[in-house]
Amino acid sequence: MIEVPTMTVERVSSETLETLVRRLSDGVVAGPDDLMGIGECLKVIESIESHEDTPQVWKQDLEVVKRLFRGIILEESADPQADWKKIQVTLRNFSGNGQSFSSGSTQAGEAMETTVSACALAPAVVGDDEDAGNLEKEHVALEDAELIKDFIEEAKEHLASIELNIMSLESDPSDKEAINAVFRPFHSIKGVAGFLNLTAIHQLSHEVENLLDEARSGAIDVTDAVIDVVLRAVDILKVLLKELESALGCAEASLSSGLVASFLKTLKNFDPQQPLARPRSTEPPKVGKILVEKGLVEPEVVQKAAETAKERGMKIGEVLVDEGTLSPQDVAGALREQRRFKESTASVRVDTAKLDNLVDMVGELVISQSMVLQNPEVQAIKNQKLQKDSVQLRRITAELQRISMSLRMVPIKSTFQKLIRLVRDLSKKSGKEVRLEMRGEDTEIDRNMVEEIYEPLVHMIRNAVDHGLETPEERKAVGKDPCGTIFLSAEQKGGNIIIELRDDGRGLNAAKIRAKAVERGLISPEDNLEERALFDLIFHPGFSTKDEVTDVSGRGVGMDVVRRRVEDLRGKLEVSSVAGQGTRFELKLPLTMAIIDGMVICVGPERYVVPTVALRESLRASRESYLTVHGSGEMIKVRNQLMPLIRLHDMLGVEPKFRNPWEALILVVNEDQKSYCLLADEIIGRQEVVIKSLGAGLRHVRGLSGGAILGDGKVALILDVKGIVSAYEEGGQYGHDDRQRRVA
Repeated sequence: MIEVPTMTVERVSSETLETLVRRLSDGVVAGPDDLMGIGECLKVIESIESHEDTPQVWKQDLEVVKRLFRGIILEESADPQADWKKIQVTLRNFSGNGQSFSSGSTQAGEAMETTVSACALAPAVVGDDEDAGNLEKEHVALEDAELIKDFIEEAKEHLASIELNIMSLESDPSDKEAINAVFRPFHSIKGVAGFLNLTAIHQLSHEVENLLDEARSGAIDVTDAVIDVVLRAVDILKVLLKELESALGCAEASLSSGLVASFLKTLKNFDPQQPLARPRSTEPPKVGKILVEKGLVEPEVVQKAAETAKERGMKIGEVLVDEGTLSPQDVAGALREQRRFKESTASVRVDTAKLDNLVDMVGELVISQSMVLQNPEVQAIKNQKLQKDSVQLRRITAELQRISMSLRMVPIKSTFQKLIRLVRDLSKKSGKEVRLEMRGEDTEIDRNMVEEIYEPLVHMIRNAVDHGLETPEERKAVGKDPCGTIFLSAEQKGGNIIIELRDDGRGLNAAKIRAKAVERGLISPEDNLEERALFDLIFHPGFSTKDEVTDVSGRGVGMDVVRRRVEDLRGKLEVSSVAGQGTRFELKLPLTMAIIDGMVICVGPERYVVPTVALRESLRASRESYLTVHGSGEMIKVRNQLMPLIRLHDMLGVEPKFRNPWEALILVVNEDQKSYCLLADEIIGRQEVVIKSLGAGLRHVRGLSGGAILGDGKVALILDVKGIVSAYEEGGQYGHDDRQRRVA
């Protein structure tokens, strides 16, 4: 968090109104969340109000600003952003409402104009320099507006990247990759700024780059003070970029080079070994406690205000302000300190091997607990206290397992953020206008899967831009917005994460896909495929409907990689499309690779686990629904649809309890947009199990993906539905005796 230099504003009659106005420009407000900056701004406003030369009209406007500020501080505002805009407008118009004073109305107006512009718009970046209020300007000629616009967009992305990576650097200052990730954006901004003769931006980026280069080489340590300097530089760059952007369309831009000069002056005397003090309590202090420690109010007054607040359903700060005990800025300071404490919560980096070992041991604990509690001799004990303690033990171990698994979870935001730049680059290469909208970036997923899903998303976005979205001219011709939209979202549903990627383009061309599939021999001209099965053909290796190869796509090496990677993660990928409206891809992935949600089934004397993500339904078949079709083998008719029957006992080499399908249980599974019926004896129940590796010798056995230890201590094999279906399809075309090829 960037510190705003403290201003001391005294209500001294000897100060001119112009001086007070300029004092206001020394303190800036970053936005409605910058409570410290608002508090300092309010102090100066009160001094201006109490000055004998202040016109009455000014006082009325300032009272409006104070009321809006108070609503934001005490969280009474229904829409803080809207109130913030009102404050900006009021302060911008302020100079026109005043009357002349000793220094002249023109000077007062100009001073106030400078003040409100800084107060309402600029982040908290001004240093301790006495001349910060009289900042000099750099006048830059804007000869190539398009190039400047591209630079602004790219620089904003770089700054977002810096802010994202600086958090990683703060948690682990020795992380060289994190330092490089912060260094590179500054280097890029410096290079382009130098080419465009943007001196202020170039100088600032260059000096921060030098500081980070020393950190990279190990000459200095990355302390809290270094991180604060980097964040302050980011805020100044944002101000300069905003000024540059507002001048687009004009002959020249006026940049606040004085901000940079003030910053560089501070940087010369900078000591990287002076980290900021941080509170280390486990709980954030109460607002009342902060106010008492500051000596602003007595403990008895706080206690009384707390009781009043409880009776009225108010907050303690609101009561203290309403009763006139404290000013809004006093409460603002306490709230700011409380918020800074929450934001500075300490974190600890743990070696991933230790984390994985912890998760494994907790899994073993859960298994051991189940083995003990399911032991027949323990179950035979009819002791009420033992049963009560057993329930408590189950609850604790389940919660411990949940917490340990959450340690592996990280937000998917980092993966989503990488795609912003990709969309921008693809938009330029393809000559199309593309907008990326994202939702659910804070959804958490297993850390081992975060990087794994990046490549599939890249391929899908490439295809969406190159194949799915039309050119601006084509979109206009059909009444669409010239700018195409790609929507990316993530959400958690049960034990899975659902990632959706859709566009509003032309949709998949079923006729073109069919023609290409016939040409490549994937299907025959007589085949009458459903639309979903037809769309599924785009995942075949080398399949592409693109007439020519481009830098983006067209070689047919993308979507097959997507499906293969998703299946490696034990997930599913589905595609749907509407002609003229767009295409939708849905990735269904498990939240973690360590635990699987499965259905425990019996086949003969053995138990197996079928992943629920592959199951569609279970049913009891009638004798009439069992058919033998020439050329296709055994089939089960489910709601007028014939599905191939796969006898698990033949594939797994065990003797079943039931051989007749109408006596056994049917599990309907989906694979490659086609439904199959698995024959099992019975379902024991649904259970989350910890996945265990089968070892090097059994790792490549098709049809099995791992093992799990059940509550009674016995091992159940986890079935790989895709492998079983593949073995079935490769087993021949006539009769189940030839088709049922064993998988183990």
